Amino acid sequence: MNRFQGGYAGRILYVDLTDGTIDNRPLPREFAEKYIGGRGFSSRILLDEVPADVDPYSPRNVVVIASGALNGLPMPSASRLVTATKSPMTGALGDSNSGGYFAPELKYAGFDAIVVRGASKEPVYLFIKDGQAELRPAQHLWGCKVHESHQKIVAETNDEDTHVLVIGPAGENMVRYACVVTDKESVGGRCGIGAVLGSKRLKAIAVRGTRDVKIADPPRFKKVIDDYLVSIAGEAWTESLRRLGTPFLTEHRQTLGIWGAKNFQSGIVEGGEKISGEVFRKKFLVKPLGCMACFIRCRRYSAITAGDSPFYTKGPEYESIHALGAKPNVTDPETILRAHYLCDEYGMDEQSAGSAIAMAMELFERGLLKRDQTDGQELTFGNGEALLYFIDKIASRQGFGDLLAEGTKVMGEKLNAEYYAIHVKGLEVDAADPRKQETRALTYCVATRGACHLRGNPYIDEFIKPEEAEAYFGTAAVSDINSLEGKGKMVAWSEDWVTLSDLMGICKFAWYRSRDFSMLVKRGLDMVAEAYQAATGIPMTSREMYRCGERVYNVEKIFNLRQGFGRAADYPPERFFREPLPTGPAKGAVLNREHYDRLLNDYYEARGWSPESGVPTPEKLKELGLASDEIQ
Repeated sequence: MNRFQGGYAGRILYVDLTDGTIDNRPLPREFAEKYIGGRGFSSRILLDEVPADVDPYSPRNVVVIASGALNGLPMPSASRLVTATKSPMTGALGDSNSGGYFAPELKYAGFDAIVVRGASKEPVYLFIKDGQAELRPAQHLWGCKVHESHQKIVAETNDEDTHVLVIGPAGENMVRYACVVTDKESVGGRCGIGAVLGSKRLKAIAVRGTRDVKIADPPRFKKVIDDYLVSIAGEAWTESLRRLGTPFLTEHRQTLGIWGAKNFQSGIVEGGEKISGEVFRKKFLVKPLGCMACFIRCRRYSAITAGDSPFYTKGPEYESIHALGAKPNVTDPETILRAHYLCDEYGMDEQSAGSAIAMAMELFERGLLKRDQTDGQELTFGNGEALLYFIDKIASRQGFGDLLAEGTKVMGEKLNAEYYAIHVKGLEVDAADPRKQETRALTYCVATRGACHLRGNPYIDEFIKPEEAEAYFGTAAVSDINSLEGKGKMVAWSEDWVTLSDLMGICKFAWYRSRDFSMLVKRGLDMVAEAYQAATGIPMTSREMYRCGERVYNVEKIFNLRQGFGRAADYPPERFFREPLPTGPAKGAVLNREHYDRLLNDYYEARGWSPESGVPTPEKLKELGLASDEIQ
């Protein structure tokens, strides 16, 4: 019997791959009220089940696949799935987020989350249907790429509505940044979740469900959906995303000079107009796509139909163009799209793959790598053939690809070239160069999964009004983009607030994109709290909801502290302090260490953490309902 009036399926599936046991347990109500869903469930379970001494590839490591509290309901853009584990990239808590249809289907199959323990001796896949689950042999799938694996599994279930989460050859070969792909197209890219599943010999999870997810108060839920849709329709972002998808950001980065080109040696791409969002739309777009319950439809479906190797693929995203274009300085759009397609087919994170190759290109040009170390390849910036060559080699860990498969942190350690590894906590810097905006740098560096532009919203100071800044952050100075005052508190607030989207399973692009602070609060907090109450029947004020986001962020911080990530781990790569951007609109921009120290102090104080160590104080833990001995 479901102990919830609505929203939740009410069950968690526990799978032990070592002995093959499967346990179907009820979702405790108190646990749901405290951690809501998605990233909240995964972070708390990992903190409880993964001791500090566990190697990411050990059978003792755990993988959690969790849907959000609003997945499976007609909430706009509530399609996001969280996969999480102790990351082989960082050794810290790692999670990844993807759209599509898998998360709602998991609810329809009767589960809010799956917890995977142990390791199988032989390759297997997990099949879940309407409250039942079984492990099936997968030896015949081992070695198959993502599309082929998906098609074979769907055929075996004899149900074309089956949804599949799968790893590719990169995961099987434990490429440190291997990812998971759902339904051939939706990628949970970051933190190496696919590598951990590969170490467990779990090739895939297939899920099919025909059950309903109930709504506690349907009229109330419909009202909040209507209000939510009206709020999104008024945003300028919506039309930009529909027309170009996330690649509309390429021109923004070039205009501001913050591309992170040539392994972050430059803020602009010479010839950047060749890889704009408009170019990809005109050359390759077949049609726009949308995830479940999304009316924005920012996903792209693209194709190259001419030549010897035609293909269709989802994307590219802005991040694809950044990682496989700007970082290695490749300006041929066909090469970028093909590289993106290969990364998805092999099942590896294109941000980390592009970063590893770009770092190697810089080392090659500086004479720190020789041709006899790089499989005879001329590994220079702009060499698209080398980019494609090494994506193949990384997936199979052949030749120099074996080192590239380790990611930039390990590459830096092995090549005595750590300065050129542009990462935070082991995860490569994504999205944009932070040297022009110190709050962006802080957001990247305090993010609990390593460098990440989606863990907070550091741009609030660009549009918040002075009176709003005074009310929320205690000083009108937050509305001054040139002031540091109150900015640490602003970043901390935005992290807890952004976390809510990951607890609910809502896409951030339909949720936090606004240049109106009052709308951010209204849609991102008040409406979401209202939707949660209407769906589940669980009383929850906006303030209580926000506190859940803060609680989850602290749980993740505690996990990382156990792994030894203190204050020193919250700093940017040294290059951003030493080297001003040399050209472009952001020429001369460089981080100031004194300013950064001040921001970090301000951030820790706002969070109630020790300024010296970043450890939450006993008072803060008590305030959040967390035990003071959890850090031990």
